[in-house]
Amino acid sequence: MKLAITVWENRISPVFDTAKQLMLVTLEEDGFHIEDIIDIEGDPFAVLFRLHQEKGIELLLCGALCRKGEERLKEAGLEVLPFLTGDVETIIRHLADDADPGVFAMPGCRRQCCCRRRQHSDCLDRSRGAVGKMCYGGNYEK
Repeated sequence: MKLAITVWENRISPVFDTAKQLMLVTLEEDGFHIEDIIDIEGDPFAVLFRLHQEKGIELLLCGALCRKGEERLKEAGLEVLPFLTGDVETIIRHLADDADPGVFAMPGCRRQCCCRRRQHSDCLDRSRGAVGKMCYGGNYEK
């Protein structure tokens, strides 16, 4: 799987709209490979749409992202995992091990997956013991 991650000082950039760099990563069965780091000049959505078409990027990992922006990305065929925070390499290793990235949710997020998916019964409060499922663009995977 090919993914793009907004980066700022080796961490996930806190806000997608103001991100200055995208790290392009390929997840493979035996780990991951960092392909490139792209400087974002201009509209980050336009850059990501181009990378989706030209390089086959399938998934975006990012910090805060407005609902309308997330909808634009999904309409273009990208899966989006927003509202993440933390060290980029740690998160990539976590994903390469098939672990749930919900543990890297931004402070204040009490859910294992995006708070916008509240209507799904599998997105439960951590305080009630939610584990095991991850949201990828509204689809659940074990």
